[in-house]
Amino acid sequence: MNKLKISLIHLDVHHGRPDVNRKTLLSLIQQSAAEGAQVIVAPELCTSGYAFNSRAAIAPFVETLDGPTVSAIRDLARSLRVYVCLGLALKNVPSGVFTNSAVAIDTHGEIVCRYDKINAESRWACPGNPRRDNTFHTPWGRVGILICSDTYYGLMPRVTALRHADLLLVPANWPPSGLDPRQLWRARAMENGLYLAACNRTGMDRSMDLREATSCVYDPMGSCLLEGRQATSRIFYVEVPLNSQGRLDPSIRQRKLFERRPEQYHDCYLNLRPIRNLTEFLSLPQPGMLQLCCVVPSPAEDPAEALLRRLEKASVKDPHLYLLASSPLSDRAWDLMHRGVESKKTAVLVCSAKGTSQLVFRFKSGRGPTVTRQIDTRSHLDPEISRMDFNTARLHMVPFAALLHPETAVASAKQGCDLMVAYHETFTPEDRLMAAVRTLEGVAVTLCTPKGAGIWTPPEGHQRWGEALAESGEMCHLRLDTQRIRARNFQDSIDFEVLLRGHGGDC
Repeated sequence: MNKLKISLIHLDVHHGRPDVNRKTLLSLIQQSAAEGAQVIVAPELCTSGYAFNSRAAIAPFVETLDGPTVSAIRDLARSLRVYVCLGLALKNVPSGVFTNSAVAIDTHGEIVCRYDKINAESRWACPGNPRRDNTFHTPWGRVGILICSDTYYGLMPRVTALRHADLLLVPANWPPSGLDPRQLWRARAMENGLYLAACNRTGMDRSMDLREATSCVYDPMGSCLLEGRQATSRIFYVEVPLNSQGRLDPSIRQRKLFERRPEQYHDCYLNLRPIRNLTEFLSLPQPGMLQLCCVVPSPAEDPAEALLRRLEKASVKDPHLYLLASSPLSDRAWDLMHRGVESKKTAVLVCSAKGTSQLVFRFKSGRGPTVTRQIDTRSHLDPEISRMDFNTARLHMVPFAALLHPETAVASAKQGCDLMVAYHETFTPEDRLMAAVRTLEGVAVTLCTPKGAGIWTPPEGHQRWGEALAESGEMCHLRLDTQRIRARNFQDSIDFEVLLRGHGGDC
């Protein structure tokens, strides 16, 4: 089988010493080519270092496209017949604007892509233009570029996939603390059906220790092809399989994008940045604490009895919402549950499947009738059917397939939903990752299945998402603060024309 050999230059970047970094970088590019690498990737800001607190501080280290680093690498790429992608600080002439950029150079020494980081460093860098194409053609297929934290939210990788990229290169400067980028990068590869190669760095920066930072490569199914770290400079190599035409196989990406429902995602483009009070603006329930509890019966256990045992021990301090993945329950079971919730600030939401295309969400509170919502998993178009308010939260019931697409979570968050509730038949590590990563868009997620359940909440700062898990015969619980959830940040620097125009041109 034909293979594409990629090298990741895991560079020990010396802060503020571009001559030293450039010399090492050029040597490692030559070594990579000698070992047969065809695509060579270097980290974010690989000549200057990362942490600068002002324009004046980084000004001595910014370069231009005809400066010493790009010029030397163009000559090397031409002579060695390789593709090179590297991150560096650029100065635009004549405006004097500084950008955190990545440049791709082809085997003829030509610059075939320049990408400016969108989530740029606020102290000195100008954000890039989201409508600028961040992909380029190679003999093996289309390749895209994103820089480090531009992979944090889901829409930018999704737009890159919609631009037909089957390989995403990520020059990075991501320290090993807080959210593990390996989980994030694996999720981005899986949800878009593309290869992702993240070239991190090592060494000590001015204010960060990156000696344990990881460079990694994932395939379109999320399988790890490479994870590497070292305290000093090192080259990591990986061979990516090609199809019989010598190209990256686009079929998984095409299938993932074909499963999108762009007509459901138009709320993604809404600008909520000026809105100071989402509760009032979107007529949401008054925020506060909500105790979420997911009950997973054991295989031989009656679901209603499993739930009732937990209801008997429920506190009335905070409102409780119990979630249960189950087969359809009998009227007697619902009567028993009604008595269980009658005297408490409690409700029960039961999720189950009906046939091959219907989800049934049955909602019971102590003072109201049972509400049944049936959702067609093939369309799931009507937001009035899929949304429901309970006490301090707005709920959004979705089929699990909706969690496979970041657009769903963004649209849900911009509709004011606090919690997405999904049902699924399995509870694999991949299922859990797809549910967890949606919280980065600013909405909590719970996944109920007959084999397990989980609750995930949006992270605080740069930390990992909150998580509570239950296996068969267990219950997990987590306090949801909807006041905190509604203080949302959205990634709005997106090419919405590409995002919303359809499935993707080659699907």
